[in-house]
Amino acid sequence: MNDTVLKFLKEKGYKEVSSKYYDFINLWESWWRDEVAFHKYHDQSGTERKLYRLGMAKRIAEDWASILFTERDEIVTEADTKKKTEANNEYLTKQLKVLKVYKDLPTAIEKAMYSGTAGAIVRVKNATVDKQGRLSANKRTKLDIIYVGASQIIPLRVEHGSIIDVAIVSENIEGDKKEYYIEIHELKYKSKLEQDVYEISNTYIDEKGKEIDKKGIAKNYTINSNVPLFSILKPAIANAIDGNYNIVNGLGFSVYGSAIDQLKACDICWNNFVMDFYLGGKKVFYNKKIVNKKTVQVKDSKGNVREEQVDMYPDDIMKQQWRTYGDEMQNLKDDPAITEYNPALRVEEDTQGIQFALNVLGFKVGLGTGYYEFNGHSIVTATQYVGDRQDLISNANKHRKNVDEFVCGIGKAILLLGRILFKKPVTEDCIVKITDKDGFMVDTETAKAEFRQDIAQGIRQEWEYRVKFYGEDEATAKAMVANREIENIEGEE
Repeated sequence: MNDTVLKFLKEKGYKEVSSKYYDFINLWESWWRDEVAFHKYHDQSGTERKLYRLGMAKRIAEDWASILFTERDEIVTEADTKKKTEANNEYLTKQLKVLKVYKDLPTAIEKAMYSGTAGAIVRVKNATVDKQGRLSANKRTKLDIIYVGASQIIPLRVEHGSIIDVAIVSENIEGDKKEYYIEIHELKYKSKLEQDVYEISNTYIDEKGKEIDKKGIAKNYTINSNVPLFSILKPAIANAIDGNYNIVNGLGFSVYGSAIDQLKACDICWNNFVMDFYLGGKKVFYNKKIVNKKTVQVKDSKGNVREEQVDMYPDDIMKQQWRTYGDEMQNLKDDPAITEYNPALRVEEDTQGIQFALNVLGFKVGLGTGYYEFNGHSIVTATQYVGDRQDLISNANKHRKNVDEFVCGIGKAILLLGRILFKKPVTEDCIVKITDKDGFMVDTETAKAEFRQDIAQGIRQEWEYRVKFYGEDEATAKAMVANREIENIEGEE
């Protein structure tokens, strides 16, 4: 977070925000980008080199995003009447499509997983603002939504861990100069309405913290509602930094924040695997006695030309493979003219090391020890992973509740603006939720119970139960249940 922005907010009377926590956020983001100081080292000549790396931080964030929201999931509302619910769903479905929420939501979840916090801000474009700061729509008015990571979010007021007032910061380049756009959402009490309402202010400042006047930007406006136009998402894990520093101020903790050592271990193991192949090429040593020479002209730094004798390799393309040794005066009877060196590759040991590192990493980030499988040449996600699935499902359900709240905030903001600005017959006083079409996050016992209920209701057949939960083929399953009651199936494990 830029100190100029923090200083500006402090001068405007807002609570001083520590910049120390953003150092952690920058670290997590650098791992996500796969560019950290740990990957750099220098060889004996002083040349900078980099480790070969797996880039697992980004993969972890991507995989959590894929688990927590899929293309099969659906965002729906539930109001107090059927008519309101239908109107809500019709309007919300249309807006979600226009705003590309289904497409962009996985990216927002990925931001939260790697940076600890993500935000969504629903904005109004081309609206009219009167002197009292009230919005009204015209033919050009439409909604927009942006997603930001933790580095752009400054909590201004936090209650019980929830961000109530917030500043969203964006960095822009105008010509050759930087400027910062600060969007502040504050919940304030309005005596005329006898309720708290959100007020939004927009400010641009330059690199020195001086305000910039921008045309076409509403400096202040209100929607006369306590429903925020922003929504915050954090991973459902306790913030380990909070116990050591009083600097968190409502921001979340990266899903791999406690697994940095494990990320390093994966990269070390992978680097060793690659270097074994890189350095393990066959070498052919041949005695200088049999080396042919050729004369070449060499020009020094001053432009002087001199002749120099150089070795001629049996195959210049394979220069890396051939090496000379010995003394030209050496008797070839005492030492062979050509000697081969074929180093053994430690493929099995390297593979085991990588797999162990991945298992520990998967455990530390809540995916389970069997989620990543190294097959010798790539990393694959265990899409049908069932090894330690109960732990994965438990963790996924905790994260999913936070995603539900995040989506609920987005949905309510859209419905609120639909009612106030566009005069649609919708209400934000409802439940917005994600319906789980995949069933991935249902644990095995719950899935079995639901399957048995479907059998009892005649929706499914008994043999289907054995196919799904015992892995039998259809013919075997039908033969096994031909003369048995459903109670007998229920008792099996």
